[in-house]
Amino acid sequence: MAFFQSVSSCAGGIGGGGGVVTNPSVSMKFHPPTAWTYPETTALTDLAYFPGQPLTMSEAQLRANGDIESAVLAGLNALQVSTLGVKITPQYSPPLVSDCKKLSTAGATMSQFGFQEGGAITKLITPPAAGIDFTACSERNFAGIPPTTVFTMVDFPQQASAKIDGITLSEYQATLLAAKVSQYLMLNSKVDFIEEAIVN
Repeated sequence: MAFFQSVSSCAGGIGGGGGVVTNPSVSMKFHPPTAWTYPETTALTDLAYFPGQPLTMSEAQLRANGDIESAVLAGLNALQVSTLGVKITPQYSPPLVSDCKKLSTAGATMSQFGFQEGGAITKLITPPAAGIDFTACSERNFAGIPPTTVFTMVDFPQQASAKIDGITLSEYQATLLAAKVSQYLMLNSKVDFIEEAIVN
């Protein structure tokens, strides 16, 4: 005599969730890579830009769109999903972020500037009332001397999405796609994710 026991699975059966997602979007929250930002128009003369940073918004937009599209295509290819007839539409607005002024004749930086970690702009720094001179900027000395010269740092989260038209995925494939897209953007574009990418 054989006995069978009913077993529940969190995965919703073989292959993950049983639903399907048509024309999905991948939504992401992250610290932007430097290459997805652009500085003020005077950045070139004041040396107030980051290494590898595009100098115009349109260049930063092209870079971000290309990176996002490439990551989605690589993710679909890794899942062995056909990309024939698939249209990918990235949605992202490059933020204006300058570095502090590193040119001795440019004067002190009085306005907010970015803080770069691992190729991404992770924070915005507000200098003290007297600003930050080119020496402290070049040395990346943002410690300050309390209580008169205090630098204030705030987190710098950004968002992007990619609409993928002409495709239908299982919920399981959609979850894997989000993970693959994140992986490619972290490794190849230096995107610093704050939250897991999701597909909806």
